[in-house]
Amino acid sequence: MGKPVYLTGYMGSGKSTAGKKLARQLDYDFVDTDELIVTMAGKSVQAIFDTEGEDAFRLLEHSVLKSLANRINTVISTGGGTPCFFNNMQIMKKSGIVIYLKMHPNSILKRLKTAKNPRPLLRNIPEDQLLPFITNQLSQRERFYLNAHFTVKGESLDIDEVVKTVKGLRS
Repeated sequence: MGKPVYLTGYMGSGKSTAGKKLARQLDYDFVDTDELIVTMAGKSVQAIFDTEGEDAFRLLEHSVLKSLANRINTVISTGGGTPCFFNNMQIMKKSGIVIYLKMHPNSILKRLKTAKNPRPLLRNIPEDQLLPFITNQLSQRERFYLNAHFTVKGESLDIDEVVKTVKGLRS
């Protein structure tokens, strides 16, 4: 029985994409916390932010994370802010293996510009202010992200290496 594997990192760092690949290779289930929140709330993350505010979203996120902590054989893709609120990072570290997908702000911006779904936190930011916003927010959040058990480079992510690492730690 394997502990859950949590993927953390800034929005656009590839947590969901990498998580699905990692889950397939480990023969684990895959859960995306944002998708679970949308299902539970019956509305999009954007709608939750718009109607109830970020604080309400963060409470839902915390509740969902706690409900997943006892899962086994599951890769969990977390929201970009998840590790930065409440005691979420401690919950993840205590219950599973936490991997930070680290990316440069320019790489994140490039991905977010081509993303299918706009991000609630970026919606009202003029395009010429996106890179400074991402850089600033990433620098604030990185102290949380760096508490992960492992940090891997998101731009050149090697899923096979991550699989080897996880398999070496499974208990």
